[in-house]
Amino acid sequence: MSEELKEVPKELPAEKSEAELLKEQLEETKNRLLRALADFDNYKKRAALEREQFVQFANESLITELLPIIDNFGRALEHASEKSAKGIALVKKQLEDVIKKHGVKEIEALGKPYDPNLHEAIMQKEHKGPEGMIIEEMQKGYTLHGRVIRPAMVIVAKKGEK
Repeated sequence: MSEELKEVPKELPAEKSEAELLKEQLEETKNRLLRALADFDNYKKRAALEREQFVQFANESLITELLPIIDNFGRALEHASEKSAKGIALVKKQLEDVIKKHGVKEIEALGKPYDPNLHEAIMQKEHKGPEGMIIEEMQKGYTLHGRVIRPAMVIVAKKGEK
């Protein structure tokens, strides 16, 4: 067999010039720098948001401890004489105004549909109205800047048996 093997010369890739290598390194460094700047910008935004939330919710434990005092003022008003009721009502109103100024809102419950995110059902009662509606509020609920800090304790309507 006299087949000749022809050797195909393999072409070696041309070596890149030093200038091209420097350009690639410069481009790579530029891209890394841009990514680092973007990451840093995202970090600054995230840190600012965390700071803002910290400030908004820093007083949450204090406010949560004040809520039973407001409840007790309400109970005292129900049983107070007409003369002392005015003073109690004034103090209760001042306390409510202070916590409202700091982002606290009362959760409306009575006559609203039951929402497990806002309300805590402690009981169901047969009622003529539509099922799932709140018919009694046993304890007021509150939110702080939109976050529930105490759900409203409610009694929910259920259909009577026939």
